[in-house]
Amino acid sequence: MKRAFRIYLIAWAILFVIFNVVVIALPKETTIAGITYTKLGGLPWITLIVFELCFVGHLICTWIALKQNKLSGTFYRLPLIRLSYACIIVTTVIGCVMMAVPNLPDWIPLIVALIIMALYAVAVLKAAAAAEIVEEIDEKVQAKTTFIRTLTVDAQTLLSRAKSEPVKAACKKVFEAVRYSDPMTSDALADVENRIRTEFNAFTDAVLSDNADAVNASADELLTLIKERNSRCKMEK
Repeated sequence: MKRAFRIYLIAWAILFVIFNVVVIALPKETTIAGITYTKLGGLPWITLIVFELCFVGHLICTWIALKQNKLSGTFYRLPLIRLSYACIIVTTVIGCVMMAVPNLPDWIPLIVALIIMALYAVAVLKAAAAAEIVEEIDEKVQAKTTFIRTLTVDAQTLLSRAKSEPVKAACKKVFEAVRYSDPMTSDALADVENRIRTEFNAFTDAVLSDNADAVNASADELLTLIKERNSRCKMEK
């Protein structure tokens, strides 16, 4: 996700420069039609610091969101990334507007900057918390589907290694039964899943030795155990 962060960094740098150029370029006093207007061409230091901190906060937030190694981690943080883009644009626009309003009291930009920071902080915390919850749920689901996913891969591999047609037919039955089984598991299924794994190991040995009788007998037992597991899954729900 380094490329995504580089793209954001370019956008961030452009808006950061625009904001600071406006702060520096706007004159503090402007005379129009003989009337002198005082502008915040040089923001009070504390207000300027708060606006700059807003920019830094946006950058840090997006870096955290995009540093995920897993694609799913970044996907769950997409709202956080969109939020950061939106907030940095809002910060730039509002900050520049504060510069251009004549005779604006110094305390108004400061309050506006603090409000932006507060709203952004709350929104970031909410988005980050939601992402963490979804990721935890996803990890639990993946852990509970490991048995069937692994067994499906093993059954498919075994099917490709079958030699004779009768053995291939038995392997296909087992593969289809595993493939369409309920993927979720639980502690209550540990016993039957252990028996399935043990029988599948015996089935593998029979397939590799091309022993059709042993393959058919083991396949029948596997299909019975898989059916038992699926029935238990239904009872658990």
